[in-house]
Amino acid sequence: MITFEYRFDIIPGKAAAYEKYVKGTGRNIWGKYRGVKAIRKYKSMLGGSSPQRVVQVDLDSLASLEKILSDPGFRRAKEKFHGLVNNVSDSLLVSV
Repeated sequence: MITFEYRFDIIPGKAAAYEKYVKGTGRNIWGKYRGVKAIRKYKSMLGGSSPQRVVQVDLDSLASLEKILSDPGFRRAKEKFHGLVNNVSDSLLVSV
């Protein structure tokens, strides 16, 4: 199993558009794909600290992640998402 971790901030002035996205197009974007075992979403308790948001997605394999990231529907949703966020970083994690 691997965990894909995604960290980001919402672009100032885009909070309303971000909330609309996560309740619409981005709602359960990960959960509809095979190989996804769990999804965790976090919001910073410190408000303005970076990253403001962290998403962790547990997957059964790297191949599952690669399929998701190459899916045209996921890519369109990701493109829209990246218009709402900045300071994006990600990691592939394994349990030790």
